[in-house]
Amino acid sequence: MTCVFCEISRKEKPAHIIYEDKDIMVILDINPISKGHLLVIPKEHHEAIQDTPVKTLVKTWVIASAFAKIYRDKLKAPGVNVITNSGSPAGQVVFHFHVHVIPRWEQDGFKKGGRHVLSEEEASEITSMLSDYLDMVKSYLNEISI
Repeated sequence: MTCVFCEISRKEKPAHIIYEDKDIMVILDINPISKGHLLVIPKEHHEAIQDTPVKTLVKTWVIASAFAKIYRDKLKAPGVNVITNSGSPAGQVVFHFHVHVIPRWEQDGFKKGGRHVLSEEEASEITSMLSDYLDMVKSYLNEISI
């Protein structure tokens, strides 16, 4: 069975990559809930949170936390959702462990199912918006020696 996130991490499928290291990739969600909705994806395939090795979990959540801090402190988002889903009853659609980082803006309406199709223009704007702060992700990782 093919996994879209494995294909993206192997660069077999295109994605808007915001951050990447040897273990983790951060991409823009193609059907974002709000502007800047990110997915933090381990490159190694594990179906869900309960199947993922602890070291990978820690690194994934630390990177998600760094992006949440970027959104709140640097880009002044009034709120951020940081979530994962495990199993289809919980809303998991892609069965490859990943963490959503969803900045909440006053105008986004915070409603369930409020997704839209990511445009190239929006992807370019967000990539540019976040690029100045990627050292913050590395700083977070340096604190835990991963």
